[in-house]
Amino acid sequence: MNFSKRVREANVLWFAVVSLLVFSLCACQPQAPKHPNPEPYQDSLTAYNYERIKNGKADFVYAQYWYFNFLDDKGDTDASNDVAGVGAFGIANPENLFFQKGVVAGYGMIIRPAQEGTSFGMFGPFLNPAEPGNFSGSKTFESGQFSLVQCPFGKVDVISPDEYHTVGQVDEGARHIQWDLTYKRTLGPGWLCWQEWPLPATLWVFPAWVNYYMPMPNASVNGTFRVQDGADDKTYTLSNAKGYHDGFFGKYVFSLIRADWMDYKQDDPPLAIQLMSSHGLYTCQGGWDPCSPGVMRVVYNGAEYVFPRKAIEITYDQKAYDDKYKVYYPTQETIKARDPEGNMLEVHWTDVIHLMVYYPMPKPYKSTVSSEIIANVRGTFYEAKSKTTVPILGSGWTDWVSEAFADKR
Repeated sequence: MNFSKRVREANVLWFAVVSLLVFSLCACQPQAPKHPNPEPYQDSLTAYNYERIKNGKADFVYAQYWYFNFLDDKGDTDASNDVAGVGAFGIANPENLFFQKGVVAGYGMIIRPAQEGTSFGMFGPFLNPAEPGNFSGSKTFESGQFSLVQCPFGKVDVISPDEYHTVGQVDEGARHIQWDLTYKRTLGPGWLCWQEWPLPATLWVFPAWVNYYMPMPNASVNGTFRVQDGADDKTYTLSNAKGYHDGFFGKYVFSLIRADWMDYKQDDPPLAIQLMSSHGLYTCQGGWDPCSPGVMRVVYNGAEYVFPRKAIEITYDQKAYDDKYKVYYPTQETIKARDPEGNMLEVHWTDVIHLMVYYPMPKPYKSTVSSEIIANVRGTFYEAKSKTTVPILGSGWTDWVSEAFADKR
């Protein structure tokens, strides 16, 4: 092929890309996001939503994630002997649009004391979602046993709105993680905590947003979680471990989210705390400039107490530096919140076991890294209507997501 022909073909391709961008700019005028309602929603939102919301506007950045974790605190309040794990499935760009490859992925993670073995997280090989057999997702959520999502890495079965069963396996070299876990709701209903939260525009052009939901933030987990790391092969048998299930979907790039997340629950007295907050300032549409999305819920004494971001004060009492990924991350944090009725929360957590997890992204997107922390948590919650102060003491899970290689020193 001669040089002039190559130039003509390159020009044609460039014209097609520019035309597509211009069309997208015209067709995707920013829509004012819905104001985030601080009240909890009782809608699972775990169905596969792509077919429902695809409309030719930035469909290539559609992503959805089904995430399950557990924390086995061994029945005490000391996090140093805890074992925690994750089994998850995700899909992005289901139709391989906009000159980009779509992805179906499975993910597993183990966090444990050094004497138990190595802590690590890993993806299975990325698969093409458009290839038959690589992904199926239910478009509805309904009672009765059925598969909510299924792929070569495993599946999520819905037994009832209050009970899920997930099995899966991911492999990477000599490492394998395999799970067979049942999640049964314990304290409080599900919660839609971010509704169409706006994020920075994808490629500076496409409006981005995400729905973040917790169908089962408080669950009892039973089953097995097997971890192989070379010759080291351990199977953890879980009996009423503390479980959590969440997910998100929207048109966005995962690395846009800078998250400050926390999940804590205790049995005596029964209480649960979930926090999903952003630690970055986002330039948002519809007059929100800047905005920092965030919200926290406390479930206690049969009631839900929801604190919007403006009612939450987060102090990073101590930070550490990870030289491999060039990021600072908190190792001690204090969270305070108060609502107009006088309900108050104050908790302090301290890093006991942590794992750095890297999420590489192709350019021009930025890669991210999360610090997954099993922490000692202490504090109090004051319920105004009963004039009760509830002591908080136990193990919890926190997560800090930030841009990788951003803090070189």
